Amino acid sequence: MYRLFISIVLALCLAAAGWAQNVTGRVACEGRGIAGVAVSDGITVVTTDSTGHYALQSDKANGYVFISIPRGYMVDMAHGFNPQFWQRLSADVKAKEVHNFALKAQPDDNYVMILGADCQVANRSGDRKNYKNGYIASLRREKAMAEQCHMPVYSTILGDLSWDNFWYAHRYSITHFLDEQRKIGYPVPLFAVMGNHDNNPSVPHSPSTDFLASKTWRERVCPNYYSFNIGKVHYVVLDNIVYLNDTLPEGKKARKGVWGLRNYEAAITPEQLAWLRQDLALADKQAPVVVCSHIPTFRLNKEFATFGSLKNVDELAACFEGFKEVHFVSGHTHVNYNAHPKQYPHMREHNIAAISGSLWNTSPFSGVGMCVDGSPSGYSRWTVRGDSIEWKYVAVEDATEPQFRVADMNAVKQFLATDADALALKEKCESLPTYAEFEDNALLINAFAWDDDWMLEVTENGTPLPTQRIRAVDPAYLLAYALPRYRKGVNVAPHYLSPTAHIFKVVASSAHTPVSVRITDSFGHVYETTVQRPAPFNLHNPNKE
Repeated sequence: MYRLFISIVLALCLAAAGWAQNVTGRVACEGRGIAGVAVSDGITVVTTDSTGHYALQSDKANGYVFISIPRGYMVDMAHGFNPQFWQRLSADVKAKEVHNFALKAQPDDNYVMILGADCQVANRSGDRKNYKNGYIASLRREKAMAEQCHMPVYSTILGDLSWDNFWYAHRYSITHFLDEQRKIGYPVPLFAVMGNHDNNPSVPHSPSTDFLASKTWRERVCPNYYSFNIGKVHYVVLDNIVYLNDTLPEGKKARKGVWGLRNYEAAITPEQLAWLRQDLALADKQAPVVVCSHIPTFRLNKEFATFGSLKNVDELAACFEGFKEVHFVSGHTHVNYNAHPKQYPHMREHNIAAISGSLWNTSPFSGVGMCVDGSPSGYSRWTVRGDSIEWKYVAVEDATEPQFRVADMNAVKQFLATDADALALKEKCESLPTYAEFEDNALLINAFAWDDDWMLEVTENGTPLPTQRIRAVDPAYLLAYALPRYRKGVNVAPHYLSPTAHIFKVVASSAHTPVSVRITDSFGHVYETTVQRPAPFNLHNPNKE
């Protein structure tokens, strides 16, 4: 009530001073005005009065006005998936315009949020078909499961919905992606996040490149930063890419329609930070906040320790001072990891591997979608009940939802030392691992969404085996990516063979004893399997819940 009183007083003072607010409107549900709803043009945040009315003086630079959907309500979904929480503004600053927003009651605090990332559809390598038959089919399955529990389902894609390098060469931009979601029937609401590849690459380098390159997104998809509430959780969407598109070096040729290098910096612009402080001033500090962005705010170094990855990470973190629970969720890396910054104990990073896996580079050759860290192509399912959140990584192609993979390294080393194609590929690609340094009878366990509070237990005939967290390339990735591509005469890129941070090594006493693996996640769920050895080296995953 105090904030509402201040807003009304401020509006009256501005009117008395002769200010003519050029953007006005009302937020209502079934004709009843809703008080206290945040309304913004991306620069200034105001709230609706007791009758649901708002008034905003805007320079209209961003070209939109939006509301932060309040708890207990939802907006209409265009085409069944596109949330109508924003409206375009005219370019004429002097023009007074009215923008009303309709809400509908959605009182349930319990729901499912699907967090995917990096579908990076570019009309290449069969990606549109794989995306539809994989991720979209998974969303339909998620919706059906949630409906059985009487829970609504929402989703976000954490950036790189499209791929700027192919916007013009393949005639498939972010606009085409959005149109295709309408045609295929994207099955649940989508709150989209902008990624570096969602910028228009034809915009030349200048001081205004970042703003101009994101114009297509702002006009066709939604604001590039905004917030909304579902249940007790406050969601903040940020655009943490400063798109530069620097001039190409002399002699370097770009694809059709691409002006420059398509490079960028990872940072939050001052305008966003100023808006964010206003937005968070209206949020409940005791309730969870989920910050959705493309590039991770925090990463892991080689020692598995957390460090800030944005240029102004501390300035961003300061905005959340006093908040009890802050989750940063991101994509960009095409790998899974969880980070816990020691200097910000109320924060954590959930970096989620890609819907596209390794940019759709495994499915066409091996029939298996896999990310560079060995995680199956997938997404994270968050089940929200009030202010309690539980998450789980889910494979797009495997409804059994595997959480880890085990490799018997005796078989791996034998294969790589004797297979003709593997030997030939090693001659061409020095970064191809052979695992010769691993002890006899070693096993590697890839726990896809490993977190600090997970527990790994490995036994051999009932005897516990010590485990060691290491960095290594998942051997299965060689079968999913490197060897199938080589056999079909396609280039194997060394940078796709990077070690992952969630691999564990154990050493058994012999080559023939069975080894049991048991993993307990953050919420007490147990996943276990027993590997009968010697175990063949293939893409079969023995994990079961």
